[in-house]
Amino acid sequence: MRLLSRYIAGRFFQPFFFSLGLFAVLIFLGDVFDRMNMLSSSPASIGQILQYLWLGVPYWSIRTIPMATLLATLLTVTGFVQSGEWIGVLAGGFENKDLWIPILACSGLVAAGGLLAQETVLPLSYSKRQRLWQEKIHPEWQSGSYRNVALLGGPGEMLEAETFTPKEGRLERPTLEIIGPEGVTKELDAREALWLPDQKRWLFRQGVERTKGPKGFVASSFEEKVSDLAVPPALLVPNTREPDEMSLWELKRYARRLSHLGASTREFAVALQTKIAYPFTNVVLCALGVPLALRLRRAPKAASFSIAVGLSFVYLFVIEISRALGNSGLAPAMLAAWLPNLIFGGAGAWLLRRTGGGTF
Repeated sequence: MRLLSRYIAGRFFQPFFFSLGLFAVLIFLGDVFDRMNMLSSSPASIGQILQYLWLGVPYWSIRTIPMATLLATLLTVTGFVQSGEWIGVLAGGFENKDLWIPILACSGLVAAGGLLAQETVLPLSYSKRQRLWQEKIHPEWQSGSYRNVALLGGPGEMLEAETFTPKEGRLERPTLEIIGPEGVTKELDAREALWLPDQKRWLFRQGVERTKGPKGFVASSFEEKVSDLAVPPALLVPNTREPDEMSLWELKRYARRLSHLGASTREFAVALQTKIAYPFTNVVLCALGVPLALRLRRAPKAASFSIAVGLSFVYLFVIEISRALGNSGLAPAMLAAWLPNLIFGGAGAWLLRRTGGGTF
């Protein structure tokens, strides 16, 4: 049985890695062509653009793992059937489940690898890619201004301003709140604030400082005060971090930080559960792929490719609908993230149960 499992694993991973590379390249090229106008007119150097494109490879590879798993499952099972190996193994006293359980185990290994990459490689590459886009390739912050904005500074720092001009490093009517475990501990309210490049701090001018004491807040006026706010204008641009930039632990901590600032964390709660549920998509699609491949029998590889792409996009479509339900509050975060796996996983388990007990 162990020898048979190793043989099946070898037959599975060969088309898996081929499919992974194929799907990742196709979707990657589609993303490049979609951004071609911005890339061609970007002030960034060729090296920075190439670095930006290369940093997108881990993202698209991880996103296409479920599609590659499904296609590898279809090709592996139909390959066994078309070569007569499946019937030969059954004739040797084995059951159908002795053939598809190793394939399911391979998809479990793929899911574990995808989760590991999602928590290590993806946050590093994606965050660096986003910084390159915002600061070098498409630097929107260099022009224009923002009105009536709420900005996130460092840990426990909430900043509001009537006008924010990043290129000039200037804030009009800024209010900086320092938030601790028990709420606001300090507040700076000024006429304007200027970024000091040499000190790497924001200078608040003509304002009032309120500090929380045992008997409440104590106010004192000032003409100029160098604050502890050390976030430069380019990084202070109104822009929330995306879940793909963070690991599960970082995402949980970031959501807690937003909660302390009074912001809604519903979308981040859904994203947190989705990051946990997404790797299991590989196992679910594999469970669907085995009985589907047995029904395809001698279908050509082009049919397997088409079915893998079609079923994967249906699955992703259901994921997006479920996520939208969670983000809107119509469904709890955990249910919204896991509902697609529950639906398709239940169908796959039912089909596998029918397949495992019978003969081909």
